[in-house]
Amino acid sequence: MGVDLEQAAGSAYHAIPADPHDVDEAPVLGNAPRAAPKEDWRLFPVLLIFSFVVTAVMFAPVEYLVQTNLASFSVGLAGYDGIDVARPGSVVSPAFNLTLRMSKECADRAEVVLTYSGVALGWARVEPRGCASREPWGRDVQVSTRADGVGLSRSLREHMAAEWRRSGRVELDADVVIYKDRDRLSYLGDDTRDKVMRCKVVMAAEELQPEPEPCPWYYLRPYSYDKLE
Repeated sequence: MGVDLEQAAGSAYHAIPADPHDVDEAPVLGNAPRAAPKEDWRLFPVLLIFSFVVTAVMFAPVEYLVQTNLASFSVGLAGYDGIDVARPGSVVSPAFNLTLRMSKECADRAEVVLTYSGVALGWARVEPRGCASREPWGRDVQVSTRADGVGLSRSLREHMAAEWRRSGRVELDADVVIYKDRDRLSYLGDDTRDKVMRCKVVMAAEELQPEPEPCPWYYLRPYSYDKLE
């Protein structure tokens, strides 16, 4: 008895459509689900703040030591004579008593030129010899500047008088050069200028005389070659 094999197979088996939601199928390359991103970004602000704190703790003591040991200079006016700033004459011979104050620094010699609007009203050279001695660095040096027969133009006299009437004070410039001894810096030659600065000196009534302000100063040598004591 003959049996049709194709018909028997067709009656016993039939195709079952695939379920699109069947998760048991192996993922096809390129369509695999992405891994959930890790939340490490939340640690970034914490690490950033921590780095700032560590840096501040490390450098704060260094900055403190630098600032407390930084040299400073100022020039104060103790008195003056030979010029009437309210009514200055066409020819004057002024004299100024100044105080050069140094902190964390020394000077063997110093030159001071006092000017108003570019006109020299006095100059002086002093030799405190503070670097050669064993005294602590930081002292007041008295400087007396003088000038004889200084001619003042009409416009300069009017400007000085107007400044005095307006504010009760006249501001002068003091150019200061600090020198060190040759025997300490002999290999630099005869020019042993160490620092230069321009300071402000205020002429005012005694009761209105302000405290001198620190002067901005500059090294004339790139490095300090001073011998260690």
